[in-house]
Amino acid sequence: MHEPQKTLLIVDDEDAILNLAALVLEAEGFRVLKARHSDEALLMMDSHRDVINLLLTDVRMDPYLNGCELAKCMRLLRPDIQVLYISGYTHNVMVQQEVEDQRAYFLPKPFSPRDLVEKVHAVMNGAPV
Repeated sequence: MHEPQKTLLIVDDEDAILNLAALVLEAEGFRVLKARHSDEALLMMDSHRDVINLLLTDVRMDPYLNGCELAKCMRLLRPDIQVLYISGYTHNVMVQQEVEDQRAYFLPKPFSPRDLVEKVHAVMNGAPV
């Protein structure tokens, strides 16, 4: 039996990262939704009625909600959504606390396409944080 295609919502205000991540993950067979900031992501989540399995979000997206705030909003409506944060700010206290609480995963920037694919598969398979 064929496993249903998983849907990922990628949120990053850097077009290069957003588009590269989408291209890499689509090549891996994922359905990818893209948003440039939290407001766009929330609208997309509201209009997309199917399951969104993973939120892949940058932590900092000034002046919009940051990634941690976005994840909290999304979990109110979709409590089963997995979260993978990406950031060049590896010492971000909010991210560290969220990851330590085992509610999210983290991938530091810069990352390779292979790192991204491996981390997304780990999250989808429920690997330890």
